[in-house]
Amino acid sequence: MRWWVQKPLLVSFEVLGPADPVVAVAGEDVVLPCYLKPNISAVDLQLIHSEDPLVHLYRDHEDRNENQVLSYKGRTSLFPEELKNGNISLKVKNVRGSDNGEYKCFVHFFCFRISLVCESKGWYPQPQVVWMDSEGHSLPAGHTETHRDSMDLFIVRRRVIVNKTETNRFTCRVRQQQLNETKETITNIPGDEIICCIPGEMFHRAHPWKVTLAVVFSLSAVCIIGCTVLLYCFVKLRRMTGM
Repeated sequence: MRWWVQKPLLVSFEVLGPADPVVAVAGEDVVLPCYLKPNISAVDLQLIHSEDPLVHLYRDHEDRNENQVLSYKGRTSLFPEELKNGNISLKVKNVRGSDNGEYKCFVHFFCFRISLVCESKGWYPQPQVVWMDSEGHSLPAGHTETHRDSMDLFIVRRRVIVNKTETNRFTCRVRQQQLNETKETITNIPGDEIICCIPGEMFHRAHPWKVTLAVVFSLSAVCIIGCTVLLYCFVKLRRMTGM
């Protein structure tokens, strides 16, 4: 059973958004486009859509919307399968007139992340591989790679991306539940192997893009109030786009 460390390369990128205002129909869904160039994976990054007030926050591989503006509760989402392709666009459901305004897309770095790889050979049947932190909590890791050797025994390998912690100690556990057999290896990474930094100093900080969401109301019924609102939004949109 062995493990090794893979250090990431320093990557420079840009955050790109739409050049023109995004137009949406009230009551329908809208996507606010935001992409990384080049299209590097955003799975391990922190993504913020508008900081003050907060519209949506993604951090540590999941949405963290405890401090989200109440009017957006349950209405915002990313595209999880597209994060690995650098697509960090935000979907807003059931657009309202109050959604009209300026939105910003931020990508934050806090640390160089370290990739740890754990490999174990000579298993049958196939075992489970789990990475854990110093407190024994399971860490979100990549899928387990499986191969067979010349004796048809399993070789398993699993990677995990880790941040700096108080102990920098991580454990790889390989367990075959049917045979009740377990092997573990503990990894202690020196503090200077995981380097924290301030965005803009060691990484190129991507500039946030701005988008104005112009909400257009569909007229399901013809009435004076509805026409007035539509005219107001149309005039405002023309002013924002300089037309």
